Order: sequence, then C-alpha cells, then structure tokens
Amino acid sequence: MLHRLARTAKDGSEESVFAHRNLSELLVERDPWRAALHARKVLAHRSEDDRGWALLGLCQTLLGNFRFAVSAYHQALNRSPANPWYAHNLGHLLDVALGKAKDALPWLRSAYKAAQGNAEIATSFAHALARAGDLSEAKQVLARAMKANGRGATREQAALMRWLEDGAPPGKDQPAPRPAPLSRMPRRLARMTQSEGDDTTPRSRRGPSGRAAGELEKVLARGLASLPLDARQRARAKELARDALVEVVPSSPRLKSVATVPALAAAIAYAIVYVDHVPLTQAEVAACFRVSVASLRGRFGELRAHLDLTPGDARYATHVRRG
Repeated sequence: MLHRLARTAKDGSEESVFAHRNLSELLVERDPWRAALHARKVLAHRSEDDRGWALLGLCQTLLGNFRFAVSAYHQALNRSPANPWYAHNLGHLLDVALGKAKDALPWLRSAYKAAQGNAEIATSFAHALARAGDLSEAKQVLARAMKANGRGATREQAALMRWLEDGAPPGKDQPAPRPAPLSRMPRRLARMTQSEGDDTTPRSRRGPSGRAAGELEKVLARGLASLPLDARQRARAKELARDALVEVVPSSPRLKSVATVPALAAAIAYAIVYVDHVPLTQAEVAACFRVSVASLRGRFGELRAHLDLTPGDARYATHVRRG
C-alpha cells in the first residue's frame, strides 16, 4: 500500500511524504540504501522534518557513513532538541564510530537525563564515560541501570561491567549498543553485539532456513543465466528475491522448504519479466527452471499480492516504457 501511494501521490503532497517516511522506517534495517532514498524524498519537500533527518542519520549509520550520519542527527536535533533518541544516537556515533568520547558526553548525558531508566541509553552513557576517563561515574551509571532491570543484568551490561572493573583497557573495548531507531519500540532495538543465538523471533514467523535461502540464490542464478535478461535485470531479480525472503516467505509456510525453491526462483524471474515488459511467456520462464507453469503461476501470484507488483514497478523495473 505504501509503495502504491508513493508511486501515485503527487510529489510533495502530505500523502507522498507520509508514504516515503514510513517506507524509509520500514526498510531501514534490511535495506538502508533504499531507505535513505525514501528519506531524501521526504527532506526534498520537508526540510524541517526532524524524523526525516533522523531516518537519514540511521540509514547512513548502517551504511557506515558515520560523519554523514552525525551531520544528519545534528539536523534532527536542531529541529527537535528535546528528543533523547536523537541525542543518544548522535552521542553513540561520536563515541563508538568516531572515537570522540568527550564530544559524545554532553549528548549522552542529555539523553540519559531525559530518559531515566532506559537501559540502552544508560549503557551507552557508561561506555562513553569510561572511554573519556571517568570510570567512577561510569560504574555508578551502569550499576543503577543493572539494578533497575528487574530481570537482572543483560549479557551486554555484564560484559561492560567486567571491562570497567578491569580499568576499561582500550585494547579490550566493549561496544555500546547500536543506535536506536526513532522511538521506544523494543522490537526495533538492535544491538551491536547481537548474535544468532539472541534471535527471539517465533520460529513460525522466521524466513526459510539458511539452506533454503542459499539454494534459492543458486537456483535463481542458474535459471537467470538461461534467460535473455541483462545484468541490471538480473541484479533486480536478486533484490526482489531478498524482499521475498523477508516479506513473502515468512507468511507462507509452503515456501519455506527447499522443495519449493525452484518454483519460487522461477516466479521471481518471471516477476522481473512482468514488471519490465520483457516479451517472454510463463512457459518459457518455467522451462529454464524445470518447473511446471502451474507452479510458477501459483508462486508468482503470491509474490504479486504480497509485494504489490505492477507493470513498470519502480522498485524492480530497469526499462521505462514511454508513450
């Protein structure tokens, strides 16, 4: 719905800005580059939109463009100076990414005071305090945060406390949490040290197994090599496959097994044919993947419904049809 609104609404209208802002937030963690494009669309028409600047800052952080991210968060704070999350993310970047712990302290202290009791912010603040040389206050801040957590210290907090007890040696620096997104939404708080074992997503809602995902990549590449598609179209097919793994497969149990991979790969290839107006039939595409036309048609129907695919779809099309 948001993609459709972004395509059809007049540029600069409230509807267009709404669609691009929400698309940026939804895409930022799995595709920060595309999310940044949507954030820029917002800022092109709403330069005073603090959320747009903060989204752009988060995108650039995840892309590794830390100085750009710092500049974007400054812009966000200029427009919303009381927002503790903007201050936290700016301080975190200065401390961990740029190694400027002393410059980070005013921002993290401000965030800490504004969001008393938040473990993410307290941990980041303690980390910066230690790196700036104030071990005593760092221990106090972290101890209060650990005590306030009724479920006990997190693994990250325990590791940070051990580092503080050792005198915060630079060679064994413990990273603070990753920058938090835009609000106090726990489901969006990713940690820099998160491991695969920390995944608490219900198994029924996860995507395919690593085996199935890897098999999809191989089968798709093999089938694409037999189709008359150019390099850009094949690259877009891989992008669509990544989107399908995140947005389509988790909601369709039958797509999660390795047995359905060839049909899904064929449907992804045909989706590019569909959006890019390539003169190929479903039967011709299905033959390249050695699947039945019925299997391709069924999987393509699911892709089209979940991803809201349309002919000429700007997300995946490479050729613009004119006239």
